[in-house]
Amino acid sequence: MSEILLSPHEARVVAVLVEKSITTPQYYPMTVNAIMLAANQKTSRNPVMSLSEGDVGNALNLLEERKFVGRDSFSSRAQKWRQQFLHQMLLKPATQALLVTLMLRGPQTLAELRSNAQPLGGPGDEDAVRTALDDLSDRAQPLVATLPRAAGQSAVRYGHTLCGAEAFAAAAEMVAHAPERRAESGGRVDALEARVAALEARIAELEQALGVGTADS
Repeated sequence: MSEILLSPHEARVVAVLVEKSITTPQYYPMTVNAIMLAANQKTSRNPVMSLSEGDVGNALNLLEERKFVGRDSFSSRAQKWRQQFLHQMLLKPATQALLVTLMLRGPQTLAELRSNAQPLGGPGDEDAVRTALDDLSDRAQPLVATLPRAAGQSAVRYGHTLCGAEAFAAAAEMVAHAPERRAESGGRVDALEARVAALEARIAELEQALGVGTADS
């Protein structure tokens, strides 16, 4: 098989189809609208996306050209789609669960992967997760790689490589700056709390000067 390179939209769409085929088989195969809603979920997605039906349709057409998805021939009304990604990739259940989880949720630690991949049939302990990740990274085309450990981060994080080196580097950059963003957010909260405390003190001074809230003599 030639090297696989997916756009972020394609990766999200095909990962959603795999996820829902396992977690909600009663609603599978899926319409374009259902895929769009699942792709744009606010939870269990990193990054959060805002795909249109057109975006999803374009991604499906491109994925269909490579036989990663197919149209369901038994759909009676709206066109529905099935994933063929796992068949094409020839992955074991444990490794496919980890890869799809990384495609949906972005870079994660071993502990995060163990927990998040469970609904998709992922390994039950961190040693098994590590073994499955080694399988994914040791392929002719590595599908997973470790991210550079950022300052203040003790755990190694893993990310998928299906969207190419540039997307992988961007994901690594986001992870590296996550502590800074949290620190900045915490700094803004501290500043707001200090401002509120100062305003409350000022109000108390004004009330005292005006005699508001004091007992009549």
